[in-house]
Amino acid sequence: MTTLEQQPQTAVRRPRVSLYALRVVLVLHAILIVAQPIAAGYFLSGNVDAMTTFHATIGGSVWMIAFLQTIVATLYTIVGRGRIWPAILSPVLVVAEFVQLTFGYLQNFAVHIPLGTAIVGTVLWMTVWSFRKSAHQNRQEAKK
Repeated sequence: MTTLEQQPQTAVRRPRVSLYALRVVLVLHAILIVAQPIAAGYFLSGNVDAMTTFHATIGGSVWMIAFLQTIVATLYTIVGRGRIWPAILSPVLVVAEFVQLTFGYLQNFAVHIPLGTAIVGTVLWMTVWSFRKSAHQNRQEAKK
């Protein structure tokens, strides 16, 4: 009579706490980013205070949220063994949002508006992705 030896199961390490932290930062980032075109719309509809009260204030601080996102995404990648691309894309967002801020103050709307649209799309895409099942997989599981 032969017995089947049971293979010792190794615990699969997946991002857990780092993913939750990334989700929190991404949701905060998404809320602030979506508020930007809304505030600009209020300004364009005649509410002059919307530009100085909301749009400029949020725009001046949103790149710092992207910097915090970079730190959390790096922890997600290194400690949580999550995907690598959020840790690469997040610092790109820091630079893009700082450039966005600069061109906004320079009133160069030929760069400011398309770059803002790209930033909004990227942050929303990352936020939605963070709640998908694939965000919870470690790098080895994602390759399969």
